[in-house]
Amino acid sequence: MTSSEHRRAHGDWTREIVELAVLFLVAGAANLVVTGVRSHSGATLLLLTIGAALMVIAAVRWWSRRAAAPRTPDAAHADASGSSESDSLDPASPEAVFVPQHLWRLRARVTDTPGRLAKLAGALAGLGGDIRTMQVHPVADGAVDEVLLHVPAHVRHADLVAAVEEAGGYDVTAARADVHELDDVPTRTAHLANDLVNGRTDLVRGLRSLLGSVEVRWQEEAEPVAEAFSETAMRLAEPGGGELLLTRPGGEFTPAEFARARALVDLAISCRARLRPVERTATTRSGVQLTVRPADRDDIELVAEFHERCSSAARFRRYFSPGPAPGERGLRRLLTPALGRSLLALSPDGEVVGMGNLMYDGDTGELALLVRDDWQRRGVGTALADQIVREAAELGITTLTANTHVDNTAIARTLRGAGLKLVGAPEPGEWSWARDLTQAAAK
Repeated sequence: MTSSEHRRAHGDWTREIVELAVLFLVAGAANLVVTGVRSHSGATLLLLTIGAALMVIAAVRWWSRRAAAPRTPDAAHADASGSSESDSLDPASPEAVFVPQHLWRLRARVTDTPGRLAKLAGALAGLGGDIRTMQVHPVADGAVDEVLLHVPAHVRHADLVAAVEEAGGYDVTAARADVHELDDVPTRTAHLANDLVNGRTDLVRGLRSLLGSVEVRWQEEAEPVAEAFSETAMRLAEPGGGELLLTRPGGEFTPAEFARARALVDLAISCRARLRPVERTATTRSGVQLTVRPADRDDIELVAEFHERCSSAARFRRYFSPGPAPGERGLRRLLTPALGRSLLALSPDGEVVGMGNLMYDGDTGELALLVRDDWQRRGVGTALADQIVREAAELGITTLTANTHVDNTAIARTLRGAGLKLVGAPEPGEWSWARDLTQAAAK
């Protein structure tokens, strides 16, 4: 398209009018020269008049378009300097300006009517939202839409909820999301399965990653677990024993989410049945080789005997009480993977000589150790602590903590050796320790 065609396509005929006016003026001037000034030729006056009128029209059009166009500092500078470079720029495609954005996860219940998705998308676009992924979960009386979108940083939680409600949504929840959630559901599920098989996550953390912001609580089963779900809660069997109760504040579960959660539980059960726990070896200061391995409920008799052979003083330093909850129930809670991880240190004859526990919630974990009295100060606690630090980093835990009595100098040396530092005294007679695992997790 030539420059003239481009102007005609946009309705700008100013230059053509000027060229025509000049043509008439030149013709009138030439005729005036030929016939002479005194002849007063009517044709000469007509040509000059038409040319002058066209010039006036062109000037009016140019001024009106200039007044209507938005002014920018760069344009003003170009006008002042006489540069015509701005004439070559397309006003329909201004230079993009970076706007900080946040990623949000939205869930809303909607009626299943034509045009509802378009209306919801239009409401979010009105806030400057850019939808990245969307899932539609059919439910009994409509659907639940789940949306991941980027919105400008100035958009508030209340703004998002109000926009969705105006578009016909209700039971709206909105929460900031992580960039890893941009993976589609099949991809994210495959990654979760791989991490579960390789021990880089566990069932509880996997369920939270799969379902979003949910609360997971473990409870002892009074009878065989009947897996079921409602809009507000989901019950799932925990492979290590007991059941998991999932709730989602302000949102509801859908049949599709229940099916995904059950599939992840089935995978965890298969891993437990088919994959052997990873065993590691560690050598004590006296040269004795220990076996360090994960513990579960099958080890309840070994763990019960181990606690009986620990002195009351050793148990008090570990539990800040005479011991775990009375009876097998307390020991079962220690050995339930849903509550964290438990490690056992076994002597060459297969006796449990030390036990380490890692309890965690989100990105924060807590370490606790118990070593049989006749095996203390021989490197058992160090072997357990090193393994717990390694597994905590693999799980993505960023802060590892521990609490000890101030007079427990042996555990203080063990914690310092594992990289924990004294950070405070939460209660009289107690010390609090912590280590940042951010760099360890990145290795």
